[in-house]
Amino acid sequence: MVRIARPALVLCAGLVVAVAGCADDGGSTPTHAHSAAATTSGVPTACGVDLTAPVIQSAVAALPAEPVTHAAWSTDPRGFEGNFDPCATLSTVIITVQGATGSSPNQALLFHKGSYIGTATPEAHGFTSLDVDRTTDDTVGLTYKTPGSCNACTDGTVTQVQFRWEGQKVRTIGTPPK
Repeated sequence: MVRIARPALVLCAGLVVAVAGCADDGGSTPTHAHSAAATTSGVPTACGVDLTAPVIQSAVAALPAEPVTHAAWSTDPRGFEGNFDPCATLSTVIITVQGATGSSPNQALLFHKGSYIGTATPEAHGFTSLDVDRTTDDTVGLTYKTPGSCNACTDGTVTQVQFRWEGQKVRTIGTPPK
């Protein structure tokens, strides 16, 4: 099953390289929307969640095939989940493979001010979703179903991880599943 939820969160456009590190930290404040316009190559960009933005398609096209299944990543925005906003400090789009089922691998793409900076984790994980309550303008919260947990059960074990923009890089708060 492909997730098509589109939570109302925000993010922005800019260029930087992401570097993830692990740390343990507390919760975060709920997100808020931006009303100002950003610019991309001197052209004003409307702020707000937009999972159809061309930069997302470019990021997906730059990824190699998923290494375990060898499947190509889906480019259909109807299957995307996330809060990509060209005006947010850090945002994400969660993608899956073409022909996905509910347990297919997902990959979270991270964007800083609307520019693609890399994936949240080196490897894809099934059952990845945006944690709206732990996401802010500069922090993306993701929830991963813990490997080995019942994937068909509503009470399966989850791992919550946050990715926070800190000036020039992304810091990982928590430990993603292996």
